[in-house]
Amino acid sequence: MGSFKVADEGALLLSILQESTSEVLVFDAATLQIVQANPAATRNLQYRLKALQKLTPPDLMTPEDGRAFNTLLALLKNGKKRRTALNVHFRRRDGTRYPIEARLFYANDRNQPVFICIANDVSLREATRQALEHSVSDLHAIVAHIPGMAFQVMQKDGAPPTLRYVSEQSAQLLGIKAAALRAKPDRFFKLILKEDRDNYLSRLAEAGGGHLSFNWEGRIWMKDWKDVKWVNIRVSRRETPDETLWDGIMLNVTHSKLAEAEIRRSRAQLSALAAHVESVKEQERLHLAREVHDDLGGNLTAIKIGLSWLMRHLPPGEINLFKRTAYLDKVADQTIEATHRIASSLRPPVLDFGIVSAIEWQLERFGQNTDIACEFSAPDADIPLSPDIAITVFRIVQEALTNVSKHAHATRVKVTLALHQGELRATIADNGQGFPPGPGPDDGRGFGVLGMTERAAALGGELSVQPAKRHGTLVSLRIPLPAAAN
Repeated sequence: MGSFKVADEGALLLSILQESTSEVLVFDAATLQIVQANPAATRNLQYRLKALQKLTPPDLMTPEDGRAFNTLLALLKNGKKRRTALNVHFRRRDGTRYPIEARLFYANDRNQPVFICIANDVSLREATRQALEHSVSDLHAIVAHIPGMAFQVMQKDGAPPTLRYVSEQSAQLLGIKAAALRAKPDRFFKLILKEDRDNYLSRLAEAGGGHLSFNWEGRIWMKDWKDVKWVNIRVSRRETPDETLWDGIMLNVTHSKLAEAEIRRSRAQLSALAAHVESVKEQERLHLAREVHDDLGGNLTAIKIGLSWLMRHLPPGEINLFKRTAYLDKVADQTIEATHRIASSLRPPVLDFGIVSAIEWQLERFGQNTDIACEFSAPDADIPLSPDIAITVFRIVQEALTNVSKHAHATRVKVTLALHQGELRATIADNGQGFPPGPGPDDGRGFGVLGMTERAAALGGELSVQPAKRHGTLVSLRIPLPAAAN
């Protein structure tokens, strides 16, 4: 019965070794020649069992690993250790190497001392470890070259958010070492300018009290450098099974902010210059209109009176002189009419009667010159405007009508003036072919619209050009009026 039990246990042990994924090598304690190997060992080492039995474990290793292996065997044989472990590389029959994690035992098999080596192929684990090391190394390299500070905020189990990671650029950007900022995130708040703190605190309250866990842009004061910086914080939130994370980056945007301010300042200067140029042009037009009307018109009137006197005092029978004088009188009439037309073009005198009367006069002339039907809608009472606003509205309507006559191919145009909530609103709508986007460089409409826009902006107003509801183009003007005009 006892011998059956021993045989049964031997068969069970042999079955386990046959099915094990671990490589098992049994080799003689004296010669180190391999006595037995399980299928996992022969399969991974690429040797048949008979070929493997002609080798020793050191034959499967590099000389360095073989020496370490022999040293451990000596310790086991002398009884100083009962078992030991080591990490070495085995070499397959095709010459490829793979790492193993081995455990060594010293035993007696039927009074024959043997060593047992149980090895596990750790190639996958080693590759994973190296890949992880490379990933971490690559991540650190990428973060180190980011022109800003990378960080991560964590919130777990309802506790207040904490700053889990801060890159080393913290010292360069904020003058605070990464470890110090991670320990006390509120040190960043102390750098914020007083003018920007209220905005930061409001965003902080919305975010639930976690510093750097929200998007924000503002200024910080660098005391040691006596400098103001603009910083931009951008974060992305993600949920994990155990915690909430905010992955963020803080960038120094001082140069771009200064550039934006310079662009705004330059644009304001250009707008002011354009407004000044337009004002000077209108003053020159007014001056020229008066000069043409008063001086030239007066001289022409005097010539007209002189010619009339001359015609009355010509000797009877001087037919040729009478015809010549009548011709000159007719030329004087035509010149007087041209003078009035030029003066009106420079600065329409009808503007003195109000913007409504001026646009009515303008539309009347426009309809006569283009055969385009015109419709005008305005308040019954005249709209009191300052001279600057009146001439601006008049010129914008004039330019819009010029565009209609040149480009729209329209048959009807409607102009509307209205007062609404302290603003003067004007619209010019036509039923033409519409305003094509992106006019070419030789197309005057681009500069015309730009001129209208600048005129409106100089008075704090806005102008837009867009397709009309059905077809054609709609030009909309909005200009705020002083309280007195309202």
